[in-house]
Amino acid sequence: MNPEPTFQGGPGQRAAREQQRQASKEAGAAQSGLRGGALQQSPASKLEAGAALVTPSGFFTPEAIPAPAADRAKRSAVRPAPARSEERFEAQERASGRRVPLTVLKNIVGVFLLPAAGVWTVSFVEMFGHATTHQLFWQTEDFWFFMLGVVLWLVAFTGSLYAQGQPPLLKTYVRFHEWTHAIWAWQSNGRVEEIIIEEDRGHILTNKPTVLVTLAPYCYPLPCVVLIVVFLLVQLVYPLEEAPTILWGTVSWVGVFLSLLGVGWAFHFTYTVWMIRRGQSDLRMHGNLFSLVFIYLVNLVVVTLFFTLTAAEVDWRVFGTALLRNAEDFSDVVWGGLVGTWGILARARGAL
Repeated sequence: MNPEPTFQGGPGQRAAREQQRQASKEAGAAQSGLRGGALQQSPASKLEAGAALVTPSGFFTPEAIPAPAADRAKRSAVRPAPARSEERFEAQERASGRRVPLTVLKNIVGVFLLPAAGVWTVSFVEMFGHATTHQLFWQTEDFWFFMLGVVLWLVAFTGSLYAQGQPPLLKTYVRFHEWTHAIWAWQSNGRVEEIIIEEDRGHILTNKPTVLVTLAPYCYPLPCVVLIVVFLLVQLVYPLEEAPTILWGTVSWVGVFLSLLGVGWAFHFTYTVWMIRRGQSDLRMHGNLFSLVFIYLVNLVVVTLFFTLTAAEVDWRVFGTALLRNAEDFSDVVWGGLVGTWGILARARGAL
């Protein structure tokens, strides 16, 4: 009978994962079904073959769901231990005769995305620098209310890490993480069999472990989306611009909303960075390089969208012009390098 693996959170995740892999090998477990980044067949599951368990990767290991002892004994008799998604994909590739793993192909795509990320970064920095120096965007009330929320969350986040060894509102993050997986699974026309949220762990069971579903929590700031939706609904009933100010007439309700939006974005950003540093099975599933470049580029696009909507005299036309100019400059540099290299090789061949 195969032992039922359990979630192991915190700094001990690597050791726990190695112990689980060793136990799976000793038991002679077949590789099937996907739980926490690994495929797993289960007669008790209502999903079709190929269902995936998606967890907040990082301090959560890709293992099965904790269950009472009696239920574990019943299920372990009919279900093999889970296998890692990387191992499953490699086994499929070997069986089909392919020599290049799928993650390698995705990492190659990530290499080609690097220039796009670099050009977009240069264009954003250029646009932001122009807005702050010439248009004095940093002196606006909107900017300072947003940054106030960012600073407040950064203080709370670092303070909690120092005092308690873990970030604040961990269960809240798990809830946002899992629901982000679920939302994108539904948008991908997939099904979500279950959503489990605990104090420091969680998972969803879905039949759509695509790139968007797997990486969505690192790109999609769900707290900000919720705040914006609430703000728009309130605006339909009572415009906040007309609401009386608070704190002795010094703070408007729009300022409160922008501060909360800063907290929500900083919440998303800090947890994304904190979890990526812990080695994510979500990222390994689609290739670390591809996943990191994809996450960076999508987050940069989201920040650019927010900036163009809030900064005066900055719109997509201005940013698009800067983006096109920087792309042309980059292509000129690459073409010049290729021509120079070809000339050097031609001269060297002629000398021989």
